[in-house]
Amino acid sequence: MSRLWLALALLGTAVGCAAPAPPVVPVLKARELTAPPAGPAATPPAPAAPAASAPAPAAPGPEASAPAAPPIVTENKAFLTIDGVPRYKVGTGDVLEILLATGLTQERQTAVVKANGNISAAFLEVKVGGLTTDQAAEAIQRQLAQFYRQIGVEVLVKEYNSKRITVLGAVSGKVGTLPLKGRMTLLDLLAEVGGPAANADLERVRIIRQEGPSLTLNLLRLLDEPVAQAFALDAGDIVFIPAYGGSQAAPAAAVPGGAAALTGTEARVYILGEVKTPGAVLLVPNMRLSQALTLVGGPTDVAVLESARIIRGGLQNPQVVEADFRKLIEQGDQREDLPLQPNDLIVLPRSGIGNWNAFIAKIRPTLEVLTLPLALPVQINAISR
Repeated sequence: MSRLWLALALLGTAVGCAAPAPPVVPVLKARELTAPPAGPAATPPAPAAPAASAPAPAAPGPEASAPAAPPIVTENKAFLTIDGVPRYKVGTGDVLEILLATGLTQERQTAVVKANGNISAAFLEVKVGGLTTDQAAEAIQRQLAQFYRQIGVEVLVKEYNSKRITVLGAVSGKVGTLPLKGRMTLLDLLAEVGGPAANADLERVRIIRQEGPSLTLNLLRLLDEPVAQAFALDAGDIVFIPAYGGSQAAPAAAVPGGAAALTGTEARVYILGEVKTPGAVLLVPNMRLSQALTLVGGPTDVAVLESARIIRGGLQNPQVVEADFRKLIEQGDQREDLPLQPNDLIVLPRSGIGNWNAFIAKIRPTLEVLTLPLALPVQINAISR
């Protein structure tokens, strides 16, 4: 990459001597584009959190409306809350491990819950479907107490087979079905599947239920509402997390800065130069500079943060936005944490760039190619070396 920047610097000298001066590109300051925070930032901004000062996304249609605070569920098909603790409900197909203690003798048995909710324990049929493991142990003990003077019973779930949920869409891990082992919230589910993908539309998470109406929830709103965080999934739920772009492009109003319409395309920003994994990043609503830098692994040790800039506005009307990358990365200064716009080009050079007007003129052919999706991987590799 050092060869590239050296070549560009030499080219800039040649341009300055032998060619007309490039058109003057306006330079904007980050602090002029961001509202001052309420107080000094003590820690770096959290990448995954939506920016409070960013413009609110367009209101969804009637179907996408979510209750401000879904009621706290203390019982459904998967769990029952006893003394404030959620307990799993045993169901058909579950494999139970039963420990029978009679005096000094202990016997361990394995039983599968039948379609009628019964299991075979010792020489008896005991109904345990719909009970917690503690309740199932008590039911078995009551039945066997007729034949044993002293009997102790303990029940554990060895395999969870009776209840499943399905997750589809933009998640980092594997989509498909997974067992429901008790009380699970949407946040628990995201953690189970490795978190949402970079292009996940967390404002319109769709939950299709076997019983009752389907729901569309704003997970970003749930993060700010403790009561809403307690929303519990039920057996048979299908959770669909849509993605921006593709068949469900993000509405233009939901993009920071109210930028260009994204019909049928995916909004991206491009991070080039001295970062761990230079390339394109899918732009989601309210994405900030710190979040984009986090997604590419942050700057390398040789990045000249003082010369890092954001080029925006397209090739016809480019603007250079100055942000203090060092204050943002090392001090978490939120005044430097700009909301990004589609096609922003974030450049972290290895050496200082004195004339950004000349630099933009030199890389214009590169930028033209960069905006073509089919040429994107080749061009990114060429720039970052």
